[in-house]
Amino acid sequence: MSSSTPTTPVSIRLRRARISDVPALFEVEHTSFDGDKLSERRLRHWVTAPNGILLLAHSGDSVLGFCLVFSRVDSPAARLYSIAISKAARGQGLGKKLLGKAESLAREQGSTSMRLEVAASNHVAIGLYQKLGYQIFGRKTAYYEDGQDALRMQKLL
Repeated sequence: MSSSTPTTPVSIRLRRARISDVPALFEVEHTSFDGDKLSERRLRHWVTAPNGILLLAHSGDSVLGFCLVFSRVDSPAARLYSIAISKAARGQGLGKKLLGKAESLAREQGSTSMRLEVAASNHVAIGLYQKLGYQIFGRKTAYYEDGQDALRMQKLL
């Protein structure tokens, strides 16, 4: 008879990013994307920007992923700028959790919708966004550094 050792569930928490998190955020960003990466300087800016929501998912001292949303005074739409999950933490639903919390915070700040751009070839992300209620409303040709098109998506909050 074989016995299996029960695994302890990992406690994952969401919180707003702090300046001290920037090196870990930068690491996640740069291991998640091939191009169009946020610099440490831009991440540092968004930690304290009054129109930004920079959330991170962590377990203890380990940053597992983050989500950056910002708004503009002249628009009722918030914009999902980046969502990145460390390779080790993918497949655990962190993107969904981060985006759900970011949507809630954007709604609390007065946004009525969330918009985003996603590479037209990123079928996994497109599927996730559609499952969460986002709809395609446009396309930007050669939007990314590598020349890929972006799909524009939106969800009413």
